[in-house]
Amino acid sequence: MKRYLAFYGNYYYPNGGMYDFLIDCDTIEECEKAIQLKHKERWSSDTSWEWDWKQIWDSEKREFIVNIPFRES
Repeated sequence: MKRYLAFYGNYYYPNGGMYDFLIDCDTIEECEKAIQLKHKERWSSDTSWEWDWKQIWDSEKREFIVNIPFRES
């Protein structure tokens, strides 16, 4: 497994844990790109991240690098 783990999901149907795992990457930028592609695939009109959330976990430091929850209207 690579250092950075990307998680992504829709707040209506959170599965939790590894069910929300998207990809493992060597860089944060690779994770961000994968998350953005998945988000655009699901919600091409949601540029404000109103409906989905994302997290990037650093498995070496054991902490979140990115933790963006969904925004409620």
